[in-house]
Amino acid sequence: MTAEPLRSSSGRTASTESDDRHVPVGQREDPQMKKRLLILMLAVVAGGTVGCDDSSTGPDADDSFTELGVNADMELQVVGDAELAEVLIDDMSLVMATPTDGPPFGQGRECFRDARQLLRNGNVDAARTQARECRMNLVRSMFERHGEAAIDEMFARVESLVERVGEAGDEFARHAELEAKLRGLLEEAYALRDGGDLVGAGERLVLALQIADRMRHRHPDFDRNPEAVARLAMARSGEAIRLAERLIPEPTLKQEGLLFRAVELRRRAQFSFEHGWYRRAVGQAHRAEQVALVAVLNGDRPTVEDAQRLLGLADEMISGARDAIGDAPTEAQQRILQHAVHLRDRGAEAINTWQWRGVGLLWRSAITAAVLIP
Repeated sequence: MTAEPLRSSSGRTASTESDDRHVPVGQREDPQMKKRLLILMLAVVAGGTVGCDDSSTGPDADDSFTELGVNADMELQVVGDAELAEVLIDDMSLVMATPTDGPPFGQGRECFRDARQLLRNGNVDAARTQARECRMNLVRSMFERHGEAAIDEMFARVESLVERVGEAGDEFARHAELEAKLRGLLEEAYALRDGGDLVGAGERLVLALQIADRMRHRHPDFDRNPEAVARLAMARSGEAIRLAERLIPEPTLKQEGLLFRAVELRRRAQFSFEHGWYRRAVGQAHRAEQVALVAVLNGDRPTVEDAQRLLGLADEMISGARDAIGDAPTEAQQRILQHAVHLRDRGAEAINTWQWRGVGLLWRSAITAAVLIP
């Protein structure tokens, strides 16, 4: 694949901590992108203003989560984690272009709080049922506004996530069990969709995304250095948005909306990161990365052209990363590059046997390698 050289919109380069390349496209001085986002934002305002989380508070010390051990039931770990509820609300509020403190999210927040209280009181089954009803209510509101297309997007995100989990032992705790759990939820969602229950299917997919977020937080790397893990997630999401912008210079209306959401999710992740809310930042950043890939695919199933394009992108980023770190990489740089190469090889193997799940692996490979390029 022959591609133009990668540059930030302003043409500047700097360190990974202040590098303009890691700033979401909507925050750079790019007149064309600013114009596109302004048009989209005006459309959003016409339908309901998106809530800004800059005035939000951090985790409540009395209600941030009911801690369960890493080996506890994954769904119950999600029930007890208030951070994951906030990440979900952020994500879905952008899908619906609705403020995070307005309906249905104010009620949703209270609903999840009630589920956590039930769990603290030892009412495990009631807590599980309550949390599921909370998710159902949010998905129902999303479905009523956006129809089947919103559920289709959730399927695309979870399908990509499931195929990547098996190759991400350095990112998730209990990753083999997690992969089996996510595949099970995906199969349940397929069955519900086939039976005509799209809201029920969406609820299963929402739970899958939340469980994946939770198991990221429980990986030993996060326990050792949550700031470093969050910083890498921020860098990857920044690269995801930058590469998505490059791959779709003339986005469709659907892609405009997806790019806007990815940019906004990353902006909120940056806000969380700056306030030391690393668990929330990681969840928001990873969702920005997922949405950026959906934008590249225009919300559709991957095509042969998509697969070849992303394989070429991964190869280009890996080559650039090798040149950037030279012959004496740090241990961290070497580990990141090796993981990018592994993802590339597994993705190439998958697409060569007509398994389009490889597209998600190639996308992760490209953005992982890209964080090493100054």
